[in-house]
Parts: sequence; structure tokens; C-alpha cells
Amino acid sequence: MKPTAVHLHLHYVNRWPEMRRYLQHLGGHPYHLYVTLTKENACLEKEIKDFHPHSTIWCTENRGYDIGPFVDFLHKIDLSQYDLVLKIHAKNKYGRQKTWINDRYITKRSWVNLLFTALLGSKRIWKKNVNAFLQDPQLGMLSSQYLITSEKICSEYLRPAIDQEMQKMGYQTPQNITFVAGTMFVARAKLLEKIKKYFSISDFAPTDVSVQDGTLAHIIERVLGCLIAVQGYEIKGFDKNWWVDYVPSMRQVARSFYSNDITRRNHHIIKVCKIPVYYKNLNKQKRG
Repeated sequence: MKPTAVHLHLHYVNRWPEMRRYLQHLGGHPYHLYVTLTKENACLEKEIKDFHPHSTIWCTENRGYDIGPFVDFLHKIDLSQYDLVLKIHAKNKYGRQKTWINDRYITKRSWVNLLFTALLGSKRIWKKNVNAFLQDPQLGMLSSQYLITSEKICSEYLRPAIDQEMQKMGYQTPQNITFVAGTMFVARAKLLEKIKKYFSISDFAPTDVSVQDGTLAHIIERVLGCLIAVQGYEIKGFDKNWWVDYVPSMRQVARSFYSNDITRRNHHIIKVCKIPVYYKNLNKQKRG
């Protein structure tokens, strides 16, 4: 099997020790590590090189959250040299924001933990993921099953823009849009060629300090899932988490009396007995 191309976008540089622990779970599997930063950091670059001497590290413009740098990474590699691409990033996991996905409220911290655990939770998990691609020729992308979603509420409001980008590449958007919320995954390298051909980091707007929705980055997040489907492949997840499976039902009972949420559009809403008692638009504030 060819080496895996690992792209780590490290905007939150203080998260490097955590990223390093996960990367250690790649074990003896051959891989090339590509790290994108948004600011020069000689000390960090040395730490990364000490960890993986053949790493390639460069600074990208801070555009398109983690998606813009991923597109930049695709332009810098020869995808034919790899069977798989592992995309991870130091996603911010702090703050009170929760997102409703697959009939569950997912906090920022659990969102990040689910993605990393599914992909690189242990050496055994990583080996199992690689073997899944070897054993299942229809598997195109793998991530956490809890964050692979086809819910219309997550994509329908972006469908016109998704249609436009899919048509640019010569495809029709699938009826059901399935994608990985959080955009961390392992995918067959050959399935990403269209992204490399039709997009560049300059297409993306500079990343704002506030949490914005509906940007080109969010559109491409969904387009990535659509590309897997239209090329005849599937997106799957095999992770199991007891807490995520069973606790939401207990939380829902509690939420019928009190909820304190930050919505996907970055609005802070407090409800008592499902009646809104407090509201604030947080889009003008710095990211939490």
C-alpha cells in the first residue's frame, strides 16, 4: 500500500502536543506529514520536524477556516503517490456552542473528541480504518458515524451554492447531501482530484474572527461529501460511543425545562420550559 498523505492544519498552535499524541497512533504505517500554519513559528516548526523529520511545513493565508489550507495542500502534492489522504485540524473545542446533528446536541469539545477518536483514537483504530479501505472497495471516505449527516437542515439552505460548485466540476448534486460535519476524515486520494483542479485558496474569503456560516468553506465541506457519492463511493463510520448513544435521551428530558445554547448561526438563546427568556447575537464578538 502507498503511504498516506496526512494534512494537519494547525491554526491553534497551542494544540500541537495533543495533535502529536494522535499522530503517534499512525504507528509504523508509512505517511507523509504536511502541516499548514497561519503564522511563522520557528520553534513549533522545529518541534514538528523533531517528531517527524520528513514533514513539510508552510504558512498559508488564513482563508476558508481549515478548508482553504486543505485546498492549498492538495495543490502541493501529487495525489497519485498516495492511496489515502487523512485530513485533520486543530479545531477550536472551547466555548458553549452546541450543534444539533443527527438528533443529538453535540458540544464543541465532544465534536472534536468524536472526530479524533474515530480517526486516530489508538493504533488499533487507525489500523482498522486502513483495513476498512482495503476490504471495502466502495468505501470512499471514513469519519465518525456521529458526525456523518444527511439531515436536510444542515445542507438545504446551501443547496443553490452547492449546485453551482458541483456543476462547475461537471456533476449534479445528489438528492441527499451527505457530508462530515467538522471536515476531518480519511478519503481515497483519487477522489479529491476535482477539488484540486477547480479550487484554490484564493477563492476563499479571509477567515473572520466571528463564527460565520454559509461561507465557501461550508459549501465545500458539503461538496466534499457530494463528490464521494457522485463518483460511486460511500461515506462510513465505525466508531461506538456509549455516552453519545444513550445520554441524549436523558438530556432531552432536562432540556424540556431549561436550555442554554449558542446556535449554529451564533445566537445565544436561553429557554425556560421551551420559552425564550434571553437572546443575544454573538456574531460581532471574538470567537470563543
